[in-house]
Amino acid sequence: MSFSAFFKRKPAREENNIAIIGTPTNVNHDIHVTVNEKGILTGLPSAWMRQIGTQITKDEQLENPQIVKQVLQYYNYSIKKGNENVQEYKHIVTEKDIVEESKQIDLYMHSKDAHKSKESILSGKSDESPRVKEDSNKSTDNRSSFPSRPPRKIDGTNLVQTKNLAQNLVDLTLVDKDKNDDIEIRNKSETNSDLSDDDFLRRRSGLSDEDYMAEIKNICNPGDPYDYYERCNKDLGSGASGMVFAAECRKNGQLVAIKDIDMTKQHKKDLLLSEIKIMKNFKHKNLVNFLDAFVVYEDHLWVVMELLDGGPLTDVVTETVMKEGQIAAVCFEVLQAINYLHDRGTIHRDIKSDNVLLGMDGTVKVTDFGFCANVIGNEQRETMVGTPYWMAPEVVTRQKYGKKVDIWSLGIMIVEMLDGEPPYLREPPLRALYLITANGRPKIIRWMELSSKLQSFIDLCLQVDVDKRGTAKDLLNHEFLQNRMELKTLTPLIKAAKKMLHKT
Repeated sequence: MSFSAFFKRKPAREENNIAIIGTPTNVNHDIHVTVNEKGILTGLPSAWMRQIGTQITKDEQLENPQIVKQVLQYYNYSIKKGNENVQEYKHIVTEKDIVEESKQIDLYMHSKDAHKSKESILSGKSDESPRVKEDSNKSTDNRSSFPSRPPRKIDGTNLVQTKNLAQNLVDLTLVDKDKNDDIEIRNKSETNSDLSDDDFLRRRSGLSDEDYMAEIKNICNPGDPYDYYERCNKDLGSGASGMVFAAECRKNGQLVAIKDIDMTKQHKKDLLLSEIKIMKNFKHKNLVNFLDAFVVYEDHLWVVMELLDGGPLTDVVTETVMKEGQIAAVCFEVLQAINYLHDRGTIHRDIKSDNVLLGMDGTVKVTDFGFCANVIGNEQRETMVGTPYWMAPEVVTRQKYGKKVDIWSLGIMIVEMLDGEPPYLREPPLRALYLITANGRPKIIRWMELSSKLQSFIDLCLQVDVDKRGTAKDLLNHEFLQNRMELKTLTPLIKAAKKMLHKT
């Protein structure tokens, strides 16, 4: 038997499911969901009812009308915010940001925007005016609205392809705030003393773009980046904010990723200024660390990050079979990163295999926060915060939404390592959100095959009751992690995955 065949998972068939979203009629700005005497769900905007389509059955609507409302509210708000406030990077999030976000979602329910169809939200047009009846055979949605992962060769009955939310659904973090607003975004008691003037930097008012660029330039490396790094003949990707490319440090030969951010496309330069200062202080062995920053060509910011040569954990979970000891090793490393962020009042909100990068020696590092976002340049796959399939139920219900959303996502990532994909991957995002919120803890295909220690660990991660869910510190001391294998045992899996994906 060949080396690669020993690790390879069996391929699974692909299926296509597209959320059908129609046009609205009979606009009503007062959203109050009830079930009438005939057992019919009423009170939702017509556009929202059309979104439901076949994704949420009549029985499910009758059984959980409030959940249906919450899911549709969250889904549509996500589209709206993604359209009007597109960010080219994901800034660091605290629990205060979550509170502000929740307030904005409540306000959204009473706005005209809540009654717009998906298409009118994306175009900025209102659906309140009468429309000519459209061809009933014409879908108002489009597959291009749902960018997807590369095909996943997995073992099991779930689908190969991820159907993420529309690429317009980027970070939901609320940054559209008046510069004169003196509400502090960060609670200084939540962050370390090194960041004491972050609030001041982030909330500065009355500065022009030129002023912010001057401030950014002052805290960046004043030197010429070409004196420090030699660009490799390898582009890692591109997106709305610019190119990401590989380079080699002239001093020690270390490979790095450099993200070229076009500052003319960044509307929140105050956040960028704040972020550079924060990221300079965030250093941990299990984070893809910020290394340096330069202002070049007067209006481009080059952010230098670590580059891991083993690729994302996704390649390993989709192409190989992991042992429990290897799963424990990955969890231990990821939890150390999560614990570090949580200790500094920071929530990741998007823990999943795509955002865990590996070194060829088995090094495990978490990425996709702050300037680390899209460090490999895959900006076409930007998704709703949390990504529906890894999302904790309280993200939609807004109940006790805080740091422990990262622990739930870790639990779902363990399911990835066991089954090759997260639960509900075959479902379109809207239905996935409903199932996560209505069902709570998902079923795990191989549950009865797992050791009692792993079962206990997963139990602590996937508690619907947030108070019963473990913290990062709790889980770091769990007995399951005591039997973790050495990180170097991941190397054969990484090599096998690279070979099967033709990345060698």
